[in-house]
Amino acid sequence: MIAAVVGCGAAVATNVRQPLGAHLRPNAPTGAQVPLKFDSSASARVVVRSSAAGLPPATYFPAQAEHGEAVFKKTCATCHASTQFIGQQFVENWNDRKLSDFYTLVRSTMPVNDPGSLKDDEYLGVLAYLLKSNKAGTGPDSLKPDSTMRSHKIAVHLP
Repeated sequence: MIAAVVGCGAAVATNVRQPLGAHLRPNAPTGAQVPLKFDSSASARVVVRSSAAGLPPATYFPAQAEHGEAVFKKTCATCHASTQFIGQQFVENWNDRKLSDFYTLVRSTMPVNDPGSLKDDEYLGVLAYLLKSNKAGTGPDSLKPDSTMRSHKIAVHLP
């Protein structure tokens, strides 16, 4: 049996970005390979990174970013190099994307051995730390997992 597909060859995608990969340090203490698990209590299983160029930029509260730096160093840095999230790679992957897309991805997949096991203030603190490290603006309020997050974009630039 021969099947033919007609009319599909002319479609050209624009503004397509590679998906974010989970790049671990070579010496990450992960032990035996474990299938990636998703936190069933997270609000979404699939993250669609949509462009959010028209949204206002998300800001962070400095004390929340300090807390997030400590969480990152204690939890995230055991597997991830900070350069994956601070600098050019993060800016290219996440600038002008909804903050909620990044939060959902991190909340539902990290830490890799126990997704969703951190407290909300720890996940939000890590986001605030990454915003600070990538030169986002400060604001009067801490990040919260509410509708405000869906209506703001990540607006960062190279440190």
